Amino acid sequence: MQAFIFDPILLGIAFAPFVYVLLLIFLPNDWPSWLVLLAGFFIGCCVDFIFFSGGIHAAACTLIAFLRLLFIRAVFSETMAPENLNVEQESFSGLLRYVILLVVAHHFVVFVFVVGNVDRFGWFLNAWLINSLLTILAVSLILLLTRNSKR
Repeated sequence: MQAFIFDPILLGIAFAPFVYVLLLIFLPNDWPSWLVLLAGFFIGCCVDFIFFSGGIHAAACTLIAFLRLLFIRAVFSETMAPENLNVEQESFSGLLRYVILLVVAHHFVVFVFVVGNVDRFGWFLNAWLINSLLTILAVSLILLLTRNSKR
């Protein structure tokens, strides 16, 4: 979906949502941490391969995979054990807070690596905020459309 639907060149816009972060959101919580890190790295490498981005997405996805449990504990603090948490069954507001944390951190890393120097700080802020908002809106819409209406 990321390459064929949400590609900025195909959409004819400068910014595009990175909906592949949904893969990071729905990684099973009962996986060992080394497997989550490996999955995050692999997801990022696939996106880097498609967009020829030289490891930027692999770095961001690996960092998000590393921080995932921290984000889960911050948002879903009432859950005793993160392994028992089923993200799909949580309230939409909790899921939205989790998505916002994950997307903002992911995009920060991506655009820090894209910019690479402080001379383009204005462009960095602009790209980071617009892409984060687009991704949060797209992911939220996908979650709303695919959510079971019985909850």
